[in-house]
Amino acid sequence: MKKSIGGKKKIVSEINITPLVDTLLVLLIIFMVTAPAMTRSVGIELPTPKQGSKAQAEKAPQEKPNFVVVGLNKEENYVFEDIEYVQEDFFEKFPDLIEGVEPEKIFLHIDKKVFYEQIMELMTFLQSQGHNKIGLVFQEK
Repeated sequence: MKKSIGGKKKIVSEINITPLVDTLLVLLIIFMVTAPAMTRSVGIELPTPKQGSKAQAEKAPQEKPNFVVVGLNKEENYVFEDIEYVQEDFFEKFPDLIEGVEPEKIFLHIDKKVFYEQIMELMTFLQSQGHNKIGLVFQEK
């Protein structure tokens, strides 16, 4: 683009913004119109299984819970399946109590008046028995 200033023609090195804005507006309108068409999903009707099909017949078998809950009450008694044990009896009988269950996790349900040392003693015992996944159960207020 050339400008004439006082009879002399000079080259102006400024960008003309108007064609650039016009082009961008046209592209914006094109994308606004075509974007909803691109997001539509293809309608597919999947077949429904017939009555008595093999998929319905093979239901998941009822699995036993893969965890055990051990309680510790404020009288320092251990509770397992609603039976109270003193500490020595519980530590002796625990392997026999969980025989056949093979718990993946052990949850501890402990009274809030039990001392921390007793909790750690129980957790140490359980870890020595090979149970590394131990969780604490609490009541929401």
